[in-house]
Amino acid sequence: MGVITTDSPNDPGYARARFIGARLLVAGDAFFFLGFLFAYLYLRALDSNGNWHPAHTDPSVVLGTITLVAVVAATAVLHFASSQRLRSAMTVALALVLVGVVCEGIQLFNPGFSPSHGGGYGAVFVGFAAGFLAHLLGAAYWLETVAVDSQATAEQQQIEARAALVFMTFLSGVAIVAYILLYLV
Repeated sequence: MGVITTDSPNDPGYARARFIGARLLVAGDAFFFLGFLFAYLYLRALDSNGNWHPAHTDPSVVLGTITLVAVVAATAVLHFASSQRLRSAMTVALALVLVGVVCEGIQLFNPGFSPSHGGGYGAVFVGFAAGFLAHLLGAAYWLETVAVDSQATAEQQQIEARAALVFMTFLSGVAIVAYILLYLV
């Protein structure tokens, strides 16, 4: 029985391994974010003392909206990027993700309320903001490494961009659900 190695981008299984690896990363991360969804739903439903969302526990909707738009726009840029302009598309997507990182960082370190008096909502919000910020930083690193890799061929960049697109699509979905739950509901 032969072993297929995927150490080199020239191997036939390289693209498949990258794509499967990105999907496995998303599957594992889904469980991470499902924990916050469960905490949100459970604490909101429990709310026995009326402390789920105390007064004056409202983060900045403007920063949340900018973060959402930046992450979704970065995903759209990656999705519609042509192979000829892939490097510039990766750079634009990276810049958009960094805008999301800055806004999410501001939300985390200055949420506009005291997390110790934020009730269940404050706890879920701060925990989610920290986790999402870490994921955005990871996405920024991934996009940056693909954008500046001068040794990669156009085909190798396409493979890496497709794998990064899987992760960015997942982050866009998470951002949309979180925006609805944390800012609109």
